[in-house]
Amino acid sequence: MIIQVGRELYKVPLRVLDHRVFVNGEIEAFLDNFEVRRNDSEVEKLFQVTETVGSLKYDLSERFISLGNKNLTDLGTEVNNLLYGVNNLLEKAKVERTASAQLRESRQSRERRRAEFLTNLQHGYKRIENSFEEKEEEIAELYSDLQLKLSIAK
Repeated sequence: MIIQVGRELYKVPLRVLDHRVFVNGEIEAFLDNFEVRRNDSEVEKLFQVTETVGSLKYDLSERFISLGNKNLTDLGTEVNNLLYGVNNLLEKAKVERTASAQLRESRQSRERRRAEFLTNLQHGYKRIENSFEEKEEEIAELYSDLQLKLSIAK
């Protein structure tokens, strides 16, 4: 009997503090009310949007198309006229300039210096190449002399 009383006393705080059933019921009731109200307002909004789109589609589309065609052709002609004016302005602004004597002389002197530099560079390349070939020949002779002195067969 004491054991049963102990068990019952142990379960009392759990029973008193366990509000899960009540809380779950309140949450479900709140969600049901919220979903019903929200769905009603959403359906009303969808119908209003559908009516607005339908009226815009049938009433205004023809008007937009006709005004667009008219205004776009007008804009096209204006843009073409503007392009023609810009091209004329560019043609008038184009002036052939002849180079001054000093500019021509400095250009020729630069070309001469460049040609001299390139010939000097080619000459330097040739000298390096020739010295490289001479060094190769000297090394080959030294190597063959070394082979003869050491009597190494090839």
